[in-house]
Amino acid sequence: GITALLALATFASRSGAQSPEAPSPDASQPDESILGTVDVTGAAGSEYLPKLGVVPVISQSDADTTLQLVVRGDLDRSGQFDVVSDDDVPSGIYLHDTPIDLKAWREQGIDTVVKLVAKQKEGGKFEFIATVWLASTGRTEPVFEQRWVTDKAKVRATAHRVSDALLAALTGRPGGFASRMIYSARVGKHSQVFTIDADGFDLRPASPAGHTAIVPSYGPGEDVYYAISRDYGPFQLAKGRNAEIIPLGVPGSVVGLAFNADRTKLAVSVASRGGSRIYVGNANGTGLSLFSDDVLANHPVFGPGGKLAYVAGGTAGQRVYVDGKAISPAGFNASAPTFCDTPNGLMVVFSVAVGGGRTDLVATNVRGGNLIRLTQNQGSNSYPACSPDGRLLAYFSTRKSDQGPGLYVVPLAKPWRARRISSELGESLRWDPLPPDPQAVAVEQTQAPSQ
Repeated sequence: GITALLALATFASRSGAQSPEAPSPDASQPDESILGTVDVTGAAGSEYLPKLGVVPVISQSDADTTLQLVVRGDLDRSGQFDVVSDDDVPSGIYLHDTPIDLKAWREQGIDTVVKLVAKQKEGGKFEFIATVWLASTGRTEPVFEQRWVTDKAKVRATAHRVSDALLAALTGRPGGFASRMIYSARVGKHSQVFTIDADGFDLRPASPAGHTAIVPSYGPGEDVYYAISRDYGPFQLAKGRNAEIIPLGVPGSVVGLAFNADRTKLAVSVASRGGSRIYVGNANGTGLSLFSDDVLANHPVFGPGGKLAYVAGGTAGQRVYVDGKAISPAGFNASAPTFCDTPNGLMVVFSVAVGGGRTDLVATNVRGGNLIRLTQNQGSNSYPACSPDGRLLAYFSTRKSDQGPGLYVVPLAKPWRARRISSELGESLRWDPLPPDPQAVAVEQTQAPSQ
């Protein structure tokens, strides 16, 4: 990323080492037409989105309110439904036990009805109940009902698990909202690592203030790992709020890192005299062996089946590689790849430099084919990260349209449905599932085949 390369240059100048040669801009602007265009209105999309209504149950507790707001927001951001507003559902006073007149909802053109209730239990616990009817079928019995028991402190996290279960029941593929994002951002003279929920809530620092922390990733034990520099010294691999240093067997400054899905392997980009190289080894930093010594190899990221993507390149510009093969279009400076295991197959999303000093996001398959443009004429869009279910993409945008600059989430298949979840801007974004919570499990379930 930009921060990593600037930090590397600073380290090199202060340590007396020679910084690797940075790519110089091509005198001729590459032909942007090969990237294609983006339908920013959805006019070209012919897919019908089922209308989904959430019963506006009168809240009896903060948990009631949180459950309804979280699930409604998740279902809207999922891009799988047209979630109607409370103004467009049948009027009435809806309490926890109020019967649902499905005919009235069907007459409003609503296909799917979702009712969410949080009942307070003893010991500070809540029981969540999610019930789904398919009003458009004329059936009066629910097609899905499930219950969860959760602690008060985990209400929001469990609400996201409810969203994921509803998506599984209605689409056949669980959602990815029980998850969190991690990134680095400028704080004064330094950069700090932050975590944030998948809907933009619960922003927290994850590295010590007053130092420069970059390229974060979740690692073994769900600890937060990152590269940290103190007093402009070399970047070292560290973990946790106290920046415990993890020694590596290769010399240099850490400028990129990633763990595979089960946190057993570490890929790390290390800069030293003459460039940066990628090494792969054990998650604890031992057993590192050279994976790529391409010019300025950086930004490693693991994908399914042990695949590894990264960026590399010199004066001709940086390109994205998957397992050693270039997949990004020649002539465009590319950066920040991420794998998206979508319902339609495995894709790689990355940023490319376009006119006016901006960056846009594009996607290809793992061989570099089927190029799809995801952003266009909306500021600079960078550092993509894919949701655990492969359907959503998060990225930072400097756009002035929509809700302005910030962190956006968009369905990969519907790039016109971007939703801003935070005004934060940063770098090196990653998106990971929450670890399983044995206390927030379904305790009762009735489910019909997915529709």
